Amino acid sequence: MPRPSNTAERRTQITQGFIKIMAKRGYDGASIGDIAKAARLTAGLVHYHFKSKHEIRLAALHDLVAQHGERLEARIAQTKGDPIIELDALIDFHLGLGANADPEALACWILFSGEALRDTRVRSAFAKALASIARRISMVIRQGVAQGLFEGPSPDAAASALVATIQGYFVLAATSREVIPRGSAADCAKQMMTGLLHPARPLGRSQGRT
Repeated sequence: MPRPSNTAERRTQITQGFIKIMAKRGYDGASIGDIAKAARLTAGLVHYHFKSKHEIRLAALHDLVAQHGERLEARIAQTKGDPIIELDALIDFHLGLGANADPEALACWILFSGEALRDTRVRSAFAKALASIARRISMVIRQGVAQGLFEGPSPDAAASALVATIQGYFVLAATSREVIPRGSAADCAKQMMTGLLHPARPLGRSQGRT
């Protein structure tokens, strides 16, 4: 029998190598040679699986978004369907300390946000990623409204406010971390959502990451 293709495995090795290099040196500082070394492959294999560095960049963004979604759903699954606890977990997942912290992924996400401003192809993929996060948050809020646990603006409006808050904290953490008091990000985000949604029970207190 023919051996199964290892294309998917190799492509993942390359995108993970790209993420490691980009997190340290940025997109412009990630050469094909460095990516290959981080992936423990030859430069020839990198060129075989991807036509250009830009193609690797888009694949790496896709992988980051997929990994983020899987980890987020695993975290939400622990809440057993309680919208208030789910919203609390969503905020802690993005802004709190603990097992969810991933410095390399966060660094690349912030760099991708900058790349999105100057490259329309990255912008399109990045916008879809943000829209997916907003839809997931809106779904949680919508469920809470249906159960009489939240009231306030439309779920979509509240979700966009939270996404903007999370993204803003990410950028501040990367560029002016001293502006953010230690441990304040998640708690302030929860206070904002409390003011918007008036939850039937208080959102929990967090150990903030940013």
